[in-house]
Amino acid sequence: MRPLIQEIQTAHTPKSLVENLQDERGIILLRSNSFDSPQARYSFVTVNPFLTFSSFGSQCELCFANEIQIQFGNPWHLLDALMSRFELLDEIDLPFPLGGAFGYWGYDLKNFTEPKLPRRAVNDLELPDCRVGFYDSVAVFDHQLGKVFIVSTGLNADGSRNEKKAQSQLEFWNVKLSEKELPQGRRDTEENQKLSSLRLCASVAKINSNLSRNDFISKVHRAQKYIRAGDIYQVNLSHRLTAQYELAGWEFFKKLSAVSPAPFSAFLDCGEFQIASSSPEQFLRMSGSHIVTRPIKGTRPRDTDPTRDAQLAYELQTSAKELAELVMITDLLRNDLGKVCEYASVQVPELAKLEKFAQVQHLVSTVEGRLRKDMTHFAAFASCFPGGSITGAPKFRAMEIIDELEPISRGPYCGAIGYLGFNRESQLSIAIRTAICAREKVYFNVGAGIVADSSPEAEYDETLAKAAGFLAALKFALPARLSPQPASRYSIDVS
Repeated sequence: MRPLIQEIQTAHTPKSLVENLQDERGIILLRSNSFDSPQARYSFVTVNPFLTFSSFGSQCELCFANEIQIQFGNPWHLLDALMSRFELLDEIDLPFPLGGAFGYWGYDLKNFTEPKLPRRAVNDLELPDCRVGFYDSVAVFDHQLGKVFIVSTGLNADGSRNEKKAQSQLEFWNVKLSEKELPQGRRDTEENQKLSSLRLCASVAKINSNLSRNDFISKVHRAQKYIRAGDIYQVNLSHRLTAQYELAGWEFFKKLSAVSPAPFSAFLDCGEFQIASSSPEQFLRMSGSHIVTRPIKGTRPRDTDPTRDAQLAYELQTSAKELAELVMITDLLRNDLGKVCEYASVQVPELAKLEKFAQVQHLVSTVEGRLRKDMTHFAAFASCFPGGSITGAPKFRAMEIIDELEPISRGPYCGAIGYLGFNRESQLSIAIRTAICAREKVYFNVGAGIVADSSPEAEYDETLAKAAGFLAALKFALPARLSPQPASRYSIDVS
């Protein structure tokens, strides 16, 4: 049987559709709109995976039909085998996934890409290294054409396909996309009631960081010693902010996406925790044999004064340090793609392009190539993981130093969020500007790329500029007297 693909007329947006799906399992929203770029054409909503894969080191859990199987091994290898079970390579050529593996792949999967790497950091949140759902149906929003499609494959966990199941899922999405969304007035009233309730019971007194300003600056100095010794050219260092947050993860995502819109926003309901991301950075886009990565390096804050904003942009574009850092990482990713692409097919069509977002502006490069015929999307993803823009160069030694200098596990941060389509249409973002909502708290990592001539104080301030969206989202939930100040003036305390 062929997948069922239906265009449907609906008044729903991706976000309002998710509002109507709150009782479903494993909600995932990948929301790419409000941006005039080819990378931001589609949004995807999917629920109720027929198979869920989680890994904790080498222990992997497969959950399907209310049954859990435990397997031990390399999560990359086990996931690759599962992906091959569900391939739909002979179907109609479409630019969006016909079902797929949707979820997150956390930074610590690096230890299975590079088995010789140490694993010193403490996984204090005890989150899975990855959480991936296999979904047989998806709602697709094409923002370029203004159309909405339902895709239903009828896939089962054993790889078989069931026409009755495909039709049932098609009807499910038809109902959800036809239901009236919660009226805006009622939605606002309910939301205000939740916020008022939170203000009455909030126990938040501060936002904590696992590293003080002085501790972070000290670690930058240590990283620069490695650079001067010739171990590395550049390394990304981060710290983690924590705040009390008693609302659901979906509520935080709505606030984050409102104040800090980004082309690769994402919400993942992982059951006992949720992930809310407003990532600006594309890690990999793979369509058939074509592969693209778009690394970001160099950051300046935005300013409400257009003249000052333009000055900051000019300062960024003419900074020898920022340009050198981006060129270094662009070359690293060119080499990463070279490992999985046809000889001489890797090109750099864009170098150091300025892109502006709500709180910050960045320099971005584009690197692309043509995958070898024997290279699956999943194998290419695993080979390039994690993205070089959030490790450093050379990648292996930079990751060793990160493990030495960062005391707690990065978790989903600096891994990847997105999908690997069963029909070889795949897209993954770098999991930056990404919050974890768990145990009535919200966690948010921020980092900076360190090079030889970095100013440690300026690098710390850059991390707070990157946290501006996180701080702005929190002010909707904090009592007025505790509302965060602009990042440059906000005091981060040590937990």
